[in-house]
Amino acid sequence: MTLLDYLREDLVRLMKRREKVGLRAVRDAVSAIQHAETSYVTSPARIAPASEFVAGGVAFGHAERVVRELPEEQMMVLAQGEVTRRLEDAARYRVLGDVDRALMLKAEALALADRLDAYPSAAR
Repeated sequence: MTLLDYLREDLVRLMKRREKVGLRAVRDAVSAIQHAETSYVTSPARIAPASEFVAGGVAFGHAERVVRELPEEQMMVLAQGEVTRRLEDAARYRVLGDVDRALMLKAEALALADRLDAYPSAAR
């Protein structure tokens, strides 16, 4: 089980329990990993398309999406980056005087960090 699979399973549990704080943090981590795994074809295909409808998309490079699975280390770095980003934003909000938003971001960072710590070490 990859970290992405682990977080997706946790996402379902969080939705069922309606835990908004953890849900936001895990959803952003899943999104960051999926975004890093996905790249799009930017150059037109060299082969003839199957139909005129596909031809329009291929001509502009929007017909294909390539998904490559990231190694566990990169997934973990991206997820930990989400924790770091939340803590930095919390510090920034505290300086600006928005204590409630800062506390919410800290809670989200803690929820995500706990889930990353609980990730099975056998899969690492």
